[in-house]
Amino acid sequence: MDYLDNESLYRNRFRILRKLGEGGSSVVYMAVDQRTDKPVTIKIIKEHVFDGKDTAQIVTEETKVLRFVKHPSIPRVVAEYDNAFVLDYVPGNSLSKVLKKKGRFEEKEVVAFGVELLDMLGYLHSLKWPVVYRDLKPANIMLRPDGHLSLIDFGAARFMEPGGATDTLNLGTEGFAAPEQYGNLGQTDPRTDIYCFGKTLLLLLGGKCSPELMEVIDKCIRPDREDRYGNCQEIAKELKKYPKRRIQKRVFKVAQLFVAALAGSAVISFAAAHMDAAMSYAASDAQLRVPAVKERMGNAGLRIKEILKENYGVDLDEIMAPEGEMDR
Repeated sequence: MDYLDNESLYRNRFRILRKLGEGGSSVVYMAVDQRTDKPVTIKIIKEHVFDGKDTAQIVTEETKVLRFVKHPSIPRVVAEYDNAFVLDYVPGNSLSKVLKKKGRFEEKEVVAFGVELLDMLGYLHSLKWPVVYRDLKPANIMLRPDGHLSLIDFGAARFMEPGGATDTLNLGTEGFAAPEQYGNLGQTDPRTDIYCFGKTLLLLLGGKCSPELMEVIDKCIRPDREDRYGNCQEIAKELKKYPKRRIQKRVFKVAQLFVAALAGSAVISFAAAHMDAAMSYAASDAQLRVPAVKERMGNAGLRIKEILKENYGVDLDEIMAPEGEMDR
């Protein structure tokens, strides 16, 4: 295919600024809409890439959902052509690119991202004709300069079909796709996106997070969709509550340690304050008790001697006496 030059005019409307990227099936450019003076993204579909489909059909499939949705974090369709479509330009970098540089995001950041993503997914799921995104992953999430997120690439998105038995095409990305996206488990639904959401959060966290957050993620990524959260609102509620639960646990642990420390301190203080008195008491008690114990032991010894001599004819005094005394 012929590539577009920088500063060239595409379709007599869009001034090309630069090439953003190229894949096996398309080339993407950044341009300026001459009518509005706003930046846009142009995606041009390559010829003869999709078996049995012409470029116009691919354009229709990729834009059918985007034409229908209106959300501030989802790019709007600006124009469509037989082999290309134009969208609002989303500035920033994908979370996958940022992740490569950072290694992992802090838990607080990921929770904030999660709340925004749930707002977008919840919006798609609640439409008159619910939309299942089906390909949530860091590469399809843009982190804008203002710190907020946008969702891009709706190529795998589909409208839910009431009563549908299965998806026409099994689409998704390995490592993020839910088990039902591999076929034979019924059509995908909002819980499919919830699974992808959980996998995405886990990757952004580098697999490390608090037990409280892991509980939420674990319920998102259960193999059986019946065991997952039923909708995005449930997850958002849990994400907003979990920091409080985490703080409560920390406060409780600190309180336990504090009480234990106070108790230990009290014992030590009491012992130190009464050490002299305790030692004096112990010495006095010993002076009184030791003679009495000796007397009891002596009486017990005499009684044992008597019983042995009377009943068994054994004289302990004779047995215990030195040999010289025995001879006398």
